[in-house]
Amino acid sequence: MVVRRIITLILSLAAWHEVSTSVPIRSVAVDLGENLTLACAQEDALPHSGEPIGMMWIREGREDGQVERLKVEPNGALELINVSADDAGNYSCTLDDDHDAVKTRINVQVRTPPPALHNVWVKPSTILANILWEVAGTGGYPIIDFTAEYRLKPHEGEEPEDWKPIVPTHIPPNSRQIDVYHLVPNTTYLFRVWATNQLGRGEIVEVEGHTHHSIEELELARHLLAGVENFDTRVWVAAVGIVMGTLLILGIGTCYLLYRECKVPSGGAGGD
Repeated sequence: MVVRRIITLILSLAAWHEVSTSVPIRSVAVDLGENLTLACAQEDALPHSGEPIGMMWIREGREDGQVERLKVEPNGALELINVSADDAGNYSCTLDDDHDAVKTRINVQVRTPPPALHNVWVKPSTILANILWEVAGTGGYPIIDFTAEYRLKPHEGEEPEDWKPIVPTHIPPNSRQIDVYHLVPNTTYLFRVWATNQLGRGEIVEVEGHTHHSIEELELARHLLAGVENFDTRVWVAAVGIVMGTLLILGIGTCYLLYRECKVPSGGAGGD
């Protein structure tokens, strides 16, 4: 007599139903957006008593709307359609009348573009800035490279300019920082950076940095304004008086010398 199977699917909102640790869990990896079929058990592993069999899929956790993307095939296999990152997790297939009978334990890993970089921050100087970051995950595939860009922060109501690439445009995957040159002192910039693997560009992280004032300008201002708060105007008047008096004396002396020069008669040679 052909065994008739009753297939049910349970997406547990709490913890995964306890299953026997004697059944090893196997891992299955799938790319984001692809379909995945999870086999429940081999045909000869099922009891053949002739009674209806209730086959149950159990999953740890749940994503709203996932039921519409799940399909249980007649042989008991579970098909995940258009896999998303939320489909990752543990799945178990067992007989609902005997949890210790036939069962399969599967850990589904969904490979995605790289997640957002962590601890992204910028260390600005006067005309350059240093962007630093950390990597928390690769998405399942090795990181191919990093990319960073920058632009001026637009003022309110101002149209933002295009992003400018930071050289090199393909930052090596072992790098964790990049320098940006030829910036303008005392200016606010926006910086963004992301990682890329074979599935594409990862999530972009954007940070803001403000370059410092020019060191030369600050030093000049510091020297010019040194002690200005304690400056006495009487000293300034006295200094001006001394300078003007010196110029007056020099002027009088010059005029006297010219006068003397003009009064001296010019001599000439003569003969009888």
